[in-house]
Amino acid sequence: MGGEEARIHPVLIDLPGLPLHSYGILAAVGFVLVVFLILRRTAALGIPRDHVVDIIFYGAIMGIVGSRALFVWQNLELFDSIGQMVNIRTGGLVFYGAMLAGLPTGAFVMWYRGVPFFALMDVLATAMPLGHAIARIGCIMAGCCFGLPTDLPWAVTYSHPLAVAPPHGVPLHPVQLYESLLLFGIAAVTNLTYAKRKWVGQGMFTYLLLYAMVRSFTEQFRGDASRGFLFEDVLGQTLSFSTGISMAIALIAVVLFFFVARQVNPEPPETGSAPRPA
Repeated sequence: MGGEEARIHPVLIDLPGLPLHSYGILAAVGFVLVVFLILRRTAALGIPRDHVVDIIFYGAIMGIVGSRALFVWQNLELFDSIGQMVNIRTGGLVFYGAMLAGLPTGAFVMWYRGVPFFALMDVLATAMPLGHAIARIGCIMAGCCFGLPTDLPWAVTYSHPLAVAPPHGVPLHPVQLYESLLLFGIAAVTNLTYAKRKWVGQGMFTYLLLYAMVRSFTEQFRGDASRGFLFEDVLGQTLSFSTGISMAIALIAVVLFFFVARQVNPEPPETGSAPRPA
């Protein structure tokens, strides 16, 4: 850090013909942790395990598709073939793409299976920020989602030839680490307050609002302009695509709080009780 090179390892395990990239491994670790926490907490709510597995499976598949699709859309100039577009082993996933595709898919499966929507969303709010925080550590190891140049003493400087960050040799904000630490903080809030919820949906409201604030903050330190900007002809590079989505999600969280969740189910289900339809 600082004037020294960041000791990163974009490839964590270099098997012959099959390099295992740090980002992919840490994203997988985060996903496994999310699945474990969701299954454990939904079991306590009495939600059938096979229903939850279906929701996770289809939501995860569409989340990966949406995440990659948004990245490709924002960076079309980087790809010469369909094969490159679908290769996610080296990174190139956008979290909001996963959210915009995965959550609606999961919601549809919840409806189809008769799983209470807001109760399960509260469970997701305790698990998702933990998995996301771990994946962000993979980002800093890969060099993707990199920060702006800085002379702060905790800056990171990339020099590894496989690092995604293009300005090699330039000290950068470790913005991936900023977001990872803040996501761990969100996870602490949602987990510590889960049992004290006043109404079903409160956990998801808290998660959406806090992450929208965190993402809007960290976007100010991002240096990868390829992620795109909204109304660039008018505002220039002041409102990133992700900041715009954050603002929309914050609005959705407020709507969830005032007009939806509390009216649907004002009291959270007790641990071990049978789920009630939402």
